[in-house]
Amino acid sequence: MQKKYFFFDIDGTLSIGQTMVMPESAVRCLARLRAEGHFTALATGRLQASAAGFAAAHGFADFVADGGYSLTLGGQIAEMKSLPVQECIALIERLEAAEIPWSVTPVNERMCVTSDARYLPFAPPEYFPTQLDPTFDYHTLREIYKVNIACPAGQEAEIDFGTLPTVRYNRDVLLIEPTEKQKGIRRMLDRMGIPDEDVVVFGDGSNDLCMFGQGWFSIAMGNAREALKARADYVTDPVDRDGLWNACRHFGWI
Repeated sequence: MQKKYFFFDIDGTLSIGQTMVMPESAVRCLARLRAEGHFTALATGRLQASAAGFAAAHGFADFVADGGYSLTLGGQIAEMKSLPVQECIALIERLEAAEIPWSVTPVNERMCVTSDARYLPFAPPEYFPTQLDPTFDYHTLREIYKVNIACPAGQEAEIDFGTLPTVRYNRDVLLIEPTEKQKGIRRMLDRMGIPDEDVVVFGDGSNDLCMFGQGWFSIAMGNAREALKARADYVTDPVDRDGLWNACRHFGWI
């Protein structure tokens, strides 16, 4: 069997929604892929530290995280860069002028910090813990990995994001995070000398669109956004209906 190199999104692809909980069939599928000699990696928008916990729990030593801004190889960070700090600072200044609550993740840890108490009711309970520090001065930051904005769906047009990329987390919170997973995958492939024809990518969300149409075989979950399904080479069943297992069985990879 020809060895394949699989890159999986996490939320809504490997795990059910944003729960980080994988269906039993997905766990079994990963074990079978590895037993057959295939390479398995993650490609996620999550912070490296967050992805690392999921990776360790599910046997991934290699992953693209931070929406393509970081590479972890053999369990060690090989590359990691911040969002453009000055652009993020300018955005937060605009948010404060418009009285829009915000928080940031300034380190590679599962945490957010804000000096604005109004953000706390918006902080998703399943997301990073949010620290309130009235003395926090974002102007002194040298690295910023996420900016979290209290922005109900439909109100995006009221904010000037500049050139910063946005990803909607839920109906109330919008994230500033990289959306270049394809570039992270490409850098990993180049490091490993892997040809495009041996690569398979799985995804479900709008931030997975960048991975599709890159010369890799692309599979959208049945619960995926319609735009992703339209671009996919194949559409499988939803994640909670054995989508991963069924796709890999269909193509004879397991």
